[in-house]
Order: sequence, then structure tokens, then C-alpha cells
Amino acid sequence: MFKKIFFIVFLVLFLALPVGCEPEAPEEPVDEPENVMGYVDQPLTADGSSDGYPSDPIEEAGAVIYLAYDEEFIYVHLVAEVDGWVSVGFNRSGGGMDGANMIIGYLAENETPAFRDDVGSGHSHSEAGVAAVEDFYLDRSEGATVIEFSYPVTFPAEEGYAVEEIMSGETYSLIIAMHESSDLIDTKHSTRGSADFQVQP
Repeated sequence: MFKKIFFIVFLVLFLALPVGCEPEAPEEPVDEPENVMGYVDQPLTADGSSDGYPSDPIEEAGAVIYLAYDEEFIYVHLVAEVDGWVSVGFNRSGGGMDGANMIIGYLAENETPAFRDDVGSGHSHSEAGVAAVEDFYLDRSEGATVIEFSYPVTFPAEEGYAVEEIMSGETYSLIIAMHESSDLIDTKHSTRGSADFQVQP
């Protein structure tokens, strides 16, 4: 009788033990995106300063580019050691120039800062029907050109852009192109590059 009771108690205790318990594997670290467009609580002013941009810059094609956004606008600050036009474009990831929303900064007659909104088509681009840039700055001194601008997060419709808007958490392609010495914006770029970035939630 004692043996039966002992056996039953042993069996109950044995069955109460967790089966196949192994130490939990540590969680895999989540890879942070290399390039980020950070969120800002207050609008940034296009004044040529990179102050206020919350994320590390993207370095591509010889340019240093800061990106930020808020509920209404995206903000871009670019500096490159060139004496010609510079441009920044936005597109779907891997989209190249086709359908890209491009802002080209240059010095017009009398060294006046100017810009043009373009839409990419294949491997070329042409002026868009709507110039949506809100605030713009361009300066050139000592062999470096700086542009800074703000642009609505929702792009103008019916322009042929491949991206309708910049959305939190999504990944897009940033396209950079420039000319080392010419401000004639229809002159083919001397340098270009692209980098994907994620919009910070």
C-alpha cells in the first residue's frame, strides 16, 4: 500500500514538471536601418544650417544629406563640393530616376539662387507642372554648394510621380545628382548616386 501511494505521488510530481523545458533563446537584435529620415516636432527653416535635423546624415556621391519630416513637410539639407547644379530626388525603393520627384538647385543669371521641380521619365527628366517647394535656400562659397528646402509630404497628383507621399515606417530611395562646374541644369550630371532610407515611425 505504501509503495502504491509513493508511486502515485511520484507520478503526480513528475507530470507536473514542464516538459521539454529549455532556456529561452535570446531575442535576435533588430537591425536598425542605416539611413533614416527622422521626425521633428517643429518646422525647420531653410537657412543653410543642418541644425535641428535629428538623424545622422546620408553620405552619397560626394554629398552629405540630412533628412527630416513632420506632419506636413519633408526637409532636406545637402552640401557638396561642386560649383554647379545639385539635385535631390525621391522615389520608390530601387526605382531609379523613372517617376522620381526631383528638386534641382542652381544659380541663375546674376548668381540668383533658383530651383526647378522635375519628374523623372526613364533615364531623363523634365519640368513638372506644379512647383511645390515651400521654402528654399541655396548658397555657394569656397567650392561648395549648399541647398536646403521643404516640400509637402504628399506630392502633387497627376504629375507622374512614382510615389504619392512620404509615409511613416516606409522605405524610399534618395537620388542625388550634380554637376561639378555647370549651372545649366539640362547638362548631364557629372556625379550621381542613390541610397535607400527609412522614414522613422
